[in-house]
Amino acid sequence: MPRFSDQWLIDRTLFDYVQGGSCACCAFNFLPNGTVGLIHSMSEFETDAADAEVSALDKLPWPPDMKDQVWIERVRLRQYCKGTMKMYKQFWNEHGEAFEVWFMRLPKESLCRYFQLPRTEILERLQQEKFHMHASFGTVLCAVTEQVAHFQLTQYPADGRGSAEIGFEEILAFDRRGGFTIRDDSTTTREKWLARHKGLGGPKLLERKEKASSRTNYDSDDSEADNDASAGTPETNEITPNETNTDVPSFRSDRRIVRWMIARCFADTLQQAFLKQLVA
Repeated sequence: MPRFSDQWLIDRTLFDYVQGGSCACCAFNFLPNGTVGLIHSMSEFETDAADAEVSALDKLPWPPDMKDQVWIERVRLRQYCKGTMKMYKQFWNEHGEAFEVWFMRLPKESLCRYFQLPRTEILERLQQEKFHMHASFGTVLCAVTEQVAHFQLTQYPADGRGSAEIGFEEILAFDRRGGFTIRDDSTTTREKWLARHKGLGGPKLLERKEKASSRTNYDSDDSEADNDASAGTPETNEITPNETNTDVPSFRSDRRIVRWMIARCFADTLQQAFLKQLVA
């Protein structure tokens, strides 16, 4: 089994979960049909994709309460992230042009300082913002973050959808000493970052693969106009194309969310630095 693959992630999270114990009072027993019902309730899933997830779910070695907790927390985190998007949209509306000029002129030393994020800070930032998640999902996110850090070893294709997300995935790097960073200070890398930074403000949390047919509600339920519960659900955790074991769920959706949170941390640091020099 290749290290940092999705099968590795499943085994790793189960081990950590068992070592840390579980909280029976936090199980979501009120869910209709349990986790299976939750999967089928998600509007992003087409029938085949949902059935594939359910089939793989049955073979997961996770305890039933852990499966429920992880899926519920996926929904909560997605809703929380969507709630922060307006801050980045407002920043770009007010400072977009000036920020682009400032950013493109930053010296390499400043970029190295601003684009430096230890792995642990991703979840610590959520805790500081009073977003408290169940321990089981925290275990999953920690393992997913480690998988993202060593994503090249998985030999999976790119996770992202849309040029901005894929571009950021291409320039994102990990250094054991400094954590997550960007690959270089080239003009191309800077332009890809600006596209990702601007995309944090929407209109979608994560881009979707365009259907060959005309657009439907499936394609638009991640827009800002959505106010129903389905707007917070994760996009399809479809099987990664080069995974030969279709009995293993893909953690692609979780990796995309982790990269979104990494980009958000970088953006917060840059925006603070930019606004500080305005009043200096």
